[in-house]
Amino acid sequence: MINRTNLEERLDRAISSVMNENTPGMALLIAEGDDVIIRKGYGIADLKTGRKVTPEDNFIIASNSKQFTCFAIRMLEAEGKLNINETIERFFPDFPDYVKKVTVKDLMIHQSGIREYFEEDRWKPTAEATTAQMLEIIKGFGGLDFEPHQKWSYCNSAYVMLGSIVEQLSGMPFGQFVKTKILDPVGMTNSFVPDYMDDKPESLIEGYVLQEDGSFKAAPYDMLMVGYADGNIQSNVDDILKWHKHLYMEDTSVFLDRKLMKESFVNNPVESTGILSGYGYGFFINGSIYHDGHVEGRREIWHTGGTMGFISRISRFIDDNVSIIMLTNYEGLPKDEMFFKIIKEVFA
Repeated sequence: MINRTNLEERLDRAISSVMNENTPGMALLIAEGDDVIIRKGYGIADLKTGRKVTPEDNFIIASNSKQFTCFAIRMLEAEGKLNINETIERFFPDFPDYVKKVTVKDLMIHQSGIREYFEEDRWKPTAEATTAQMLEIIKGFGGLDFEPHQKWSYCNSAYVMLGSIVEQLSGMPFGQFVKTKILDPVGMTNSFVPDYMDDKPESLIEGYVLQEDGSFKAAPYDMLMVGYADGNIQSNVDDILKWHKHLYMEDTSVFLDRKLMKESFVNNPVESTGILSGYGYGFFINGSIYHDGHVEGRREIWHTGGTMGFISRISRFIDDNVSIIMLTNYEGLPKDEMFFKIIKEVFA
């Protein structure tokens, strides 16, 4: 249960030491069931004009997009267009031979062994790369880092590939599919999914990167910021709350059978060891590589995200019926430290 006594004052004290009228900021929403307890902006949306962050502002949620990518795949599976346990050979026939043993599910649960593009010396060439060009870069990495199912290793490259599968099977750009088939039906009408950097809605605020001298630099709106199916959704705290209500508080679904949806929250083991990976289909499930998954024994389904100029941290404390949504335009913010300061006050 949330400790509501002077909660806003306590949060203001915890946050003000890091985020203020001279720094980029964040939008924070905390809800218990249908009751929105905190809905507030902190810091600055535009350092040139001094405009403050508001809860209505859109941020890039980065890797929190991965859950939507997985749901898109499951929707296509429900239509009979693929099986997540099939190999990816038919989708990427000109890739190295590993496509004959890596499955769609392996891509979803980060057990494919495909090399991570963030760790390659390919960072600058991706700044203007289309999805097709990014796939060529991934193909050029050659073989796997490890055999499928042998370990868990977070992989954005795999999600770029999942986005391509969505496009191949639906005949629609990935962003258009997610927008029309998931976001709009759920009521997330303020959210946006660009497929390229020419798509920039006015609702998106500036993203900033903390420099070594303590100053802030606006991040350019290129593909390093926009991302691909691994993290390109732009949203605000109100739309994310609608998403949480649909996922966790409703009995029916507007885009996928509820039974299939619940499989997203199953903690997948690593096949070779049987040890739980801490990851479902686009969600961290309790224990994970980032933290022990428990806040005073509370069960949590969550994800974090980061791209040029933006960070997100979104959690659902399932037994408490509590959502905590933190979206920032402040790359360089110690996001886990900040998030746990917030959690400490919420459950004090």
